[in-house]
Amino acid sequence: MSIEDKVESQMEKNRSLTERIAMHIPIYKGYKQKNLRRDEDRAVRQEVARALENAKADLSTVQRASVGNLNLMRDAERVRAKADKYYIDVKKAAGGYSAFHDSIKILEAELDGLISWDAQLIDGATVLKDQTAAAVRDTDDENIDLKATLRGIEKTIDSLIEAYNERESVMRGFKE
Repeated sequence: MSIEDKVESQMEKNRSLTERIAMHIPIYKGYKQKNLRRDEDRAVRQEVARALENAKADLSTVQRASVGNLNLMRDAERVRAKADKYYIDVKKAAGGYSAFHDSIKILEAELDGLISWDAQLIDGATVLKDQTAAAVRDTDDENIDLKATLRGIEKTIDSLIEAYNERESVMRGFKE
């Protein structure tokens, strides 16, 4: 079961009896479904943010462990700063809301696409968390090249940022 299916089923379980009955009223149903999609999108982004918090904590540990090596410490700081910027971007991401007077409207199909996109971001954040946890384990082993490990983590973060930027382009109406 995918993360978006899990989120959707959990939200469906949490609906009250009144909401379930109201879902049979056509006008209300469309309004409510759009709001539920927004809520799903927000829940997925919160999950990505939680995974990123863990990854940032691991990167701080790697940075502290590299205090004796100035170049490695700089690399760890650069990677941690990228992870921090990405975390902030995810936390402030547009949530699929468009007001009546907005020039760019977010439609239901676009919201469905964003939920799938956000689910991919969760997968990427999980990969990042696994990589940073491995880097923390590697700090104890002097035979492992942490610089190469940090480069791999940085590539993952760069690809996540790129995917996020594409998502934002869609949200702002610059890309379909």
